[in-house]
Amino acid sequence: MYEQREIGRLLPEQEMDVMATLIGKNGLKAEQRKEIGEALAAVNGRASRWTASVAEVVGWLETAEGQLQDAGLPATYRVGATADCFTSAPSAKSYGYAVTGNRVLLRRFGKEWRVVGIETIGLYPRDSRADKVKVSLSDDQIERIKAAAAAPFALQPKPESNPFDGPDVDCYDAEGRFREAA
Repeated sequence: MYEQREIGRLLPEQEMDVMATLIGKNGLKAEQRKEIGEALAAVNGRASRWTASVAEVVGWLETAEGQLQDAGLPATYRVGATADCFTSAPSAKSYGYAVTGNRVLLRRFGKEWRVVGIETIGLYPRDSRADKVKVSLSDDQIERIKAAAAAPFALQPKPESNPFDGPDVDCYDAEGRFREAA
């Protein structure tokens, strides 16, 4: 099938060929579980402990959509958003080396998220990227989220200067005696 290194993973240039062949330019939908599994198997080789499963990838697709929904971004403006998803990493300090994990790239198309890339990466113990779905948005999408968040509120007018501020105001001193402004 594909030439593999000793440890069972593909060479980097072969990973790109596998992704292009198995995933295609339009990505894989959540319903295409078999194709997602084949792409994961081709990229991961024999590695299995810290790599992604099909169920995990489908869960990331749903998580990414939930993040956009929670942010209040209207569905018509979600197209083009991307997400980087990372598998788990060891939590024990006893691991002194990186484990083979996955980085799965997602992209929001018209009505759903799709898998557009899968690659193997090294994840160290307590890696800050582990178990994360990081969605990236365009400037326009960020502005839409800001507008949606501010929509239920009215803008307060700027307050005029307070007539009680300043040196020429009548006031009371610490003992309660009235003092006129200078």
